[in-house]
Amino acid sequence: MADSPDALSRLEELSVSGHLLSKLKHAQAASRAALESEFGRIGITIPQFLALANIDEHDDVSSAELARKSYCSPQAMITIVARLEAAGLITRAPAAGGGRSLAVRLTAKGNELLDSARAHAYAIERFIFDRLGDEPYVALLDSLDRVTAALSEGATVTKRAPWEAYIDSDSVAFGRQIRNEQKGA
Repeated sequence: MADSPDALSRLEELSVSGHLLSKLKHAQAASRAALESEFGRIGITIPQFLALANIDEHDDVSSAELARKSYCSPQAMITIVARLEAAGLITRAPAAGGGRSLAVRLTAKGNELLDSARAHAYAIERFIFDRLGDEPYVALLDSLDRVTAALSEGATVTKRAPWEAYIDSDSVAFGRQIRNEQKGA
C-alpha cells in the first residue's frame, strides 16, 4: 500500500491533538460523557449498563466473565454485581454446569432498565449516524474495528510489539529534526 504524503504529514505534527490516538481518546471521552449524561437521567452507570447488557447477551455468565466483557477489574465487578443484585436488577444462582461459580441473570426490573438504557444509548448513536451519513458511519465502524484489531496484536510471545518495526534510530532522529524545525531551533 502506497503511503499518502498528506496522511503521513500528520505524523510529523508536533501537536499531539492532531494525531490518531489523541483523536480516538477525545472521541472516547466525548462518547463517555454523552452516555454518562443520558444514563444519569435513568439512574444507571456505564459499568452497570455494560454488566446488564452482557448478562442479557450471555446465558449463565459468571462475575469473572462479566468483568472481562465489561472492561473492568474482577474486584470492581464484584461491587457492581452486588449493587445490581441489591437493586433487584439481577439474581445469582448456581451455574448450570455446576462448580462454585454463580450464574448471573436479569430480573424483570433489570430487563426494563436495560431496555431504557439501550434506548438512550441508541439515541446517541442515531444522532452520530445522522451527522455522519450512511457510508461514513459504516466506514468509521470498519476503521475502528481495524484499529482495534491492529492494536490488539500488541506484544507477542517474543515480547515484541508489532509497531516496534517502525522505531529505529533514523525515525527517532527524524522526530527530533521535525521538533527542532517546528520550534525554530
